[in-house]
Amino acid sequence: MDGGRSGQFAFMKVTLLMVAVFMIIPAGAQDLPDGPGKDTVEKLCSNCHGLSLVIGVRRTKQAWESTIDDMAGRGMTGTDQEFDIAVTYLARYLGRININKATSKEIQDVAELTAAEADAIVRYRTANGDFKDLADLKKVAEVDAKKLDERKDRIAFK
Repeated sequence: MDGGRSGQFAFMKVTLLMVAVFMIIPAGAQDLPDGPGKDTVEKLCSNCHGLSLVIGVRRTKQAWESTIDDMAGRGMTGTDQEFDIAVTYLARYLGRININKATSKEIQDVAELTAAEADAIVRYRTANGDFKDLADLKKVAEVDAKKLDERKDRIAFK
């Protein structure tokens, strides 16, 4: 090969290597939302499986507690404090709430609604009974329906 082709070939190899390295960097670490406890979740959950298993699911706080307990039973190592931190993080950033049971604070944290919006949901629920579906929840006048549409994966009705 002449010098020009050899240089191009070397450049292509380096470029492909860099692309491969960036593909290998744990995607989950890049995809987890920033927040207190993120590093703990990365530490606990990335040893046995990729973080994509964590990111791909929304669960209630109780379901995350069960998941952490199950993983600890399978050999995940960490302290009780680390497990609590992980559950708190997962419930807040990858959580799902039962809108018919959640407190105003839980609605604020998981659905990322304002205190006034969350309070309005609780007041409406108390006055009118449980919500059946998203359309029913959109009847709460103080809550922007677009916000609810954007966060519908975080809301359960049972």
